[in-house]
Amino acid sequence: MKAIRGYDVHGITTDWVAGCYNCFFQSSHFWKTKKACIEDMDRLVSLFPPIMRVWPGDKLQVEDGSICEVINVNKNLAMMDVRRGEGRPVFTIADTHVIRWPWELEQEGGTEQ
Repeated sequence: MKAIRGYDVHGITTDWVAGCYNCFFQSSHFWKTKKACIEDMDRLVSLFPPIMRVWPGDKLQVEDGSICEVINVNKNLAMMDVRRGEGRPVFTIADTHVIRWPWELEQEGGTEQ
């Protein structure tokens, strides 16, 4: 999702809306500033289930306290293939085994193991 500039029928730029070019999903509110639009977009995305917001390459903390890298995500089954470090074996976990998601680690500044 990103901030998208709206246009009227004459092609003149109007307000900002949070949306996605790939799936045409967008918020129903228009904003006068890009900053307000981005804040709305962040709020909107935070309402999605965590499994819908995690991607390969993200880091998360699992039940045993270790930090794992996401290798693959099956959003339909709410399962992820993860590993504890480069060269370590890959294993599968359910989203219920995650203690802290990537955005929670970023907030706390703790992406180190």
